[in-house]
Amino acid sequence: MLGKATRGEGFSLIEVVVALAVVALALAALWQGLNQAIVVTQEVPQRITARWVAQNQLVLRQAREEWPPTRVFSHETTMGGRLWYIEERIEPSEEPLMRRVTVFVRLEKKGLILFTLEGYLARPRARGTS
Repeated sequence: MLGKATRGEGFSLIEVVVALAVVALALAALWQGLNQAIVVTQEVPQRITARWVAQNQLVLRQAREEWPPTRVFSHETTMGGRLWYIEERIEPSEEPLMRRVTVFVRLEKKGLILFTLEGYLARPRARGTS
């Protein structure tokens, strides 16, 4: 066996470097995915409360039996110990006796919209008619 070159057992340096690079990329992707999952999990309670705020606003409009003008209303309310910013867009609908109401809810005046709800208001009947 003197004249023959023998190959050593194990991995070459290039193979080890490639394997480490693959592991590093996989760990980086896993880390980014975990960070996104944490952010989404933290936003869930805010979005649920924003939904309640929007639903309350639409129900209040319906309960008042009013016929609001077609325009944008902006106001604030509190729920869950927080201040919420509400924007309502009142628009005509395809049905002349109905108005489309779109409610947008934010945590900051010009911030990200956390929840949007669309509903309709029927024109109230005149008092004393059935």
